[in-house]
Amino acid sequence: MDANQAQTLFFNHIKSKIPSHVALVEEVADLLNISNDSAYRRIRGEKPIGLDEMQVLCNKYNVSLDKLLQLQTNTVIFSGNKVDTASFVFTDYLADIVNNLVSFNALSNPRMYYVTKDIPIFHFMQFPELREFKFFFWKRTLIGHPELARRQFNGEKDSDEALEYARKIIEQYVRLPSVELWGEETVNVTIRQIEFYRQSNLFADNAILMKVYSQLEDLLNHLEQQAEIGKKFVYGQPDAAIGAPYEMYVNECLIGDNAIFVQGDNRQIAVLNHNGLNFISTQDKSFCDYTFKHMQNVIRKSTAISLVGEKDRSVFFNTLRAKIYNRIKNIR
Repeated sequence: MDANQAQTLFFNHIKSKIPSHVALVEEVADLLNISNDSAYRRIRGEKPIGLDEMQVLCNKYNVSLDKLLQLQTNTVIFSGNKVDTASFVFTDYLADIVNNLVSFNALSNPRMYYVTKDIPIFHFMQFPELREFKFFFWKRTLIGHPELARRQFNGEKDSDEALEYARKIIEQYVRLPSVELWGEETVNVTIRQIEFYRQSNLFADNAILMKVYSQLEDLLNHLEQQAEIGKKFVYGQPDAAIGAPYEMYVNECLIGDNAIFVQGDNRQIAVLNHNGLNFISTQDKSFCDYTFKHMQNVIRKSTAISLVGEKDRSVFFNTLRAKIYNRIKNIR
């Protein structure tokens, strides 16, 4: 492949990554701080692109040059923000989730596959005390915010800005067709977090503890309803405008870490969870193909409980509800 072909391929690849309504020449001109005419000449291969310019474009669009130019390496380029105690801003974290969901929904015929080790954030956003407990747990225990070191959880509401992001997350999630793979462990993680706080006397009183458990049950009931009809809807509004298709599978053996795969007509995105709250993503084709193949294998070895599988669905959710009841009985 000569240099001119490589440059043409590079810009064609970038064009495939931007929305159809965005002009490539204007995007390149803006990013490189050059005129539209100079951008045109680079796109057409009339002027060689500099390494510094290529770096800017690669960083912006997460382009892996070795894959693009068909170099034989095992490198996969991921991008993502790392949670850091000193600089972490919780609303920025929620804003990233909103932006990702918006970009997923912007794909042509999108579909999200989610292998769940813990309850996905989209679900508990609709249950105020449970949501605030998870927020508090993340900030106090996972991130270690010093101002929360000696505080108990009392159900105190988060900021209005955080609540607005929660509303947007719900809105975007309900629109996105999804396939989710669950197991009992998915819910056990949250139960263990609640029990850890209970045993450590980190709930302000038993009333808020009971409320958190009650809303975890509400979440399960809501999930069961969505699985039964095979559609998403906002909690408490089953008769309102129904959202996107929802498929749910149960697998007790092959669930690994939280992993997301999003597929559109002309684009794939793989998202991996690491170190608690961190997520990294890639559009590397070989990695995305591998991830999708793995998820399809897990699905084949899982039990469908949405639309069909009424008995298996009932057994799954009744088992989880029983775990909650057993813990509520021990609350004095």
